[in-house]
Amino acid sequence: MLIGLTGRNGAGKGEVAAFFKKKGFRFYSLSDVIRDEIRKRGEAVTRGQLVETGNRLRAEFGHDVLARRVRDRLDGTDNCVIDSIRLPEEVEALRTLPGFLMLSVEAEPEIRYQRVLQRGRESDPQTLEEFLELEGLELAKPGSGRQQLAETAKKADHRVPNNGTIEELHRRLELFLGQREAHQR
Repeated sequence: MLIGLTGRNGAGKGEVAAFFKKKGFRFYSLSDVIRDEIRKRGEAVTRGQLVETGNRLRAEFGHDVLARRVRDRLDGTDNCVIDSIRLPEEVEALRTLPGFLMLSVEAEPEIRYQRVLQRGRESDPQTLEEFLELEGLELAKPGSGRQQLAETAKKADHRVPNNGTIEELHRRLELFLGQREAHQR
């Protein structure tokens, strides 16, 4: 099974990925492709740099470049979870893989902002206004080559609401896995 993840900042994609990793899934992140590129240039990895570098790579090598690079790393033998899918073209590149399913992790803006504050990364926004402004950059119009989280979420096979506790999220994911296993039989 190949599970792709998309969602806005603070929605809980990392927690969903951690859940699947505990279930034995191998983890890949499209953002790691960007982080590798930033480190190669000797620059600091910030959210702004991730957005800028990702947009530059997509403009230079195609909107699905990050997905293709991760897809090339897969050997097809393990269950995998792939995080940080931010463009519809990335979804389509991964849909070429057998068993691929796309999940959209979703939470209300105020809840996501509080989660971002709690995780305390120095590059995260410090006000709700700054958080929403940065998010606006991640919701670009189709065809722009910039991140398109809203359009990408429309391509999801399943939505995972995450406005509650980690335990509630895990129950939803257990139910999802149970349904997938029953479907595969």
